[in-house]
Amino acid sequence: MCRVLAYLGEPVSLRRVLFDTDSSLVHQSHSPRMMNTFLNLAGFGMAAWEPQSVQPDEPFIYRTTTLPTFDRNLHGLACKLEPTCLVAHVRGVTWGENELVGGSNLHPFRFPGTRVVLAHNGHLRDFRRMRYELIKHIRPEFAQRIEGTTDSEWIYALVLSQLDDPFRLPETDELAHAIAAALGLLRDVRAREAIDVSSPVNLFVATGESLVATRFSFDYGWYPPEDQMLETDLPYVSLWYTVGGRYVEHNGETSMVGDGPLQSLLIASEPLTVDVSTWLEVPEYSMITARRTDAGLEHETLDLDV
Repeated sequence: MCRVLAYLGEPVSLRRVLFDTDSSLVHQSHSPRMMNTFLNLAGFGMAAWEPQSVQPDEPFIYRTTTLPTFDRNLHGLACKLEPTCLVAHVRGVTWGENELVGGSNLHPFRFPGTRVVLAHNGHLRDFRRMRYELIKHIRPEFAQRIEGTTDSEWIYALVLSQLDDPFRLPETDELAHAIAAALGLLRDVRAREAIDVSSPVNLFVATGESLVATRFSFDYGWYPPEDQMLETDLPYVSLWYTVGGRYVEHNGETSMVGDGPLQSLLIASEPLTVDVSTWLEVPEYSMITARRTDAGLEHETLDLDV
């Protein structure tokens, strides 16, 4: 099971969220605290928006199968970048003859010309039975761009296809509706194919101006006892967030600080610090949305009933 983080707000040190804290994302690739039986060693990827860069509306994309702990290029980049929006992902896969560790399967996904990126933590059971039913709901130009073997890239193409114009910057509400519609289509296809095995779908979707994350599972708790993912699926797939002014080091500890208007939101599969006192657990079957405004950050938690 993968580990993911997403951020929207004031400029944040990329080194701090990826490397510096005691439970940073890179640390979670080999020592996750909330998933002790599973490692995430199948690659790293991120999309980062930095206002001071050339073409600030375009995210900086970095994806590699190199283990992030030993990736000197990533260390160097992390020391230089302070993004205002970020989606970062460490990929975990179980051993299997059909599993592919390669660049085409790394998150987050972004098709050329689009303004939306997506990362996924979870897995759609029996996905091979679903994909040909899903194809009718995916725009042809996106179906032709699917390069990898993951269910996650198909989910990305499905979400894009629910937008009225997937090549412009969507409003936050439109993005949230597209994600909910995609989950509804997945549920319909699962029903037609008689698939009722537990399938977590924690999604992290960003545009640079908006961020939407889901904590969701189809048919939670239903799985065959011989399933190799049973042990990692027994707990509901975790998701946490912290919100405030800025995510910085303060008095020797890293946390969200500030008592004024909300400016920043950080969401992650598990807290980036051992001290979880400033973190809140995202409710099950819910969606968090956030958008930047002149007055600060607007965010809300919505029930996800699909």
